[in-house]
Amino acid sequence: MQAEQALLGALLLDPAQLPPLADWLEVRHFHRPAHAALYEVLLAQHAADHRALASEADPDARRAWALEAICAAEAASPGLTPSYAHALIAACPRAEHAPAYARMVLESAVHRALHEHAHRLLLAAQSSDMQDAVHLAEVLRQAIRQLTDAWGAVDPRPRRPLPQPPARRPDPAGDEALRGSEAMLLGALTDQPAAIVGIAQWLTGEDFLDPGHRAVYHALTALAHRGEPVDALTVLWEVQRRGALTSRTLTPDRIRGICAGTSAGDPGYWAETVLLASLLRQAATSAGIIRALALDPSLPATQLLGAATQALEPLAAIQHRWQTATGTQPPRPGPVLAGAPRTAAAHTPPQPAARPPQRPKASPRAGP
Repeated sequence: MQAEQALLGALLLDPAQLPPLADWLEVRHFHRPAHAALYEVLLAQHAADHRALASEADPDARRAWALEAICAAEAASPGLTPSYAHALIAACPRAEHAPAYARMVLESAVHRALHEHAHRLLLAAQSSDMQDAVHLAEVLRQAIRQLTDAWGAVDPRPRRPLPQPPARRPDPAGDEALRGSEAMLLGALTDQPAAIVGIAQWLTGEDFLDPGHRAVYHALTALAHRGEPVDALTVLWEVQRRGALTSRTLTPDRIRGICAGTSAGDPGYWAETVLLASLLRQAATSAGIIRALALDPSLPATQLLGAATQALEPLAAIQHRWQTATGTQPPRPGPVLAGAPRTAAAHTPPQPAARPPQRPKASPRAGP
């Protein structure tokens, strides 16, 4: 709030501070509607080439710049009165520091926008609305692209570790139904091992909610990869070789129960059910991580944008596998990192200092 007040006060006092900011600071980056309305009026005056922007503008022109902006903004936002405009001017420590205040406003907008978009994605994932979750994930990526473009820099280095998302909301009935679907898939793959290789191209063990089911799936895919027979006994042997029995993740009786059933239907159907649940879980996880990042005010925008990009990468990978599984091939989620730095942006990465020219070495003196 104080940064917005100081920035607007600086722009009312010194119109020449606005042109460098107009290319990257947008109206939607302001938090308070009255501030956004005043900034929109100032942008309109800049677009109309107000006489106060001329290099030889006199004090009367600069006074007209402020008075016209205040009157127009008051008509658009009743909360912006002449007395509040005077408060904005009083809140500005130094008008020439407007670029620094504008960067503060934009950095706050980055935190706020990522939190809002991530919160919507989290709610969609928790409501098991796959279409809405996929749409909101792409909206979040687009928001990161736009904010990265405005900020002008992003830290692409992986942030380790990422913050832990909030604990997953318990859903006993839903989790029990999902475990049933996973068991049906494993039974169908044991009964129809020819389907394992194709499904393994887009379904991974990490897509399973139950650790025991994950171990059985790893055993099934290993047997199929080596071209060995697949049945309840060979799966039990492979699970034992992989240590899942020693760790008590599974018991022999449970493995026999999973694998010994009759045909459980189409493996592809059950595999898609498992993958869909994995996509929604990852959407909730990515959204929770980005919300935690956005709530950390000590995190600079450059690092926040890079870490948010990193948090979305596992979700993009599952989305791509879902497209492969269902036969749909819409455009794959694009990268959110900016390309070449913009010439007009809030932050320009510092250029490395030029090395001073080295003095030539003196040639050795000739001997006597």
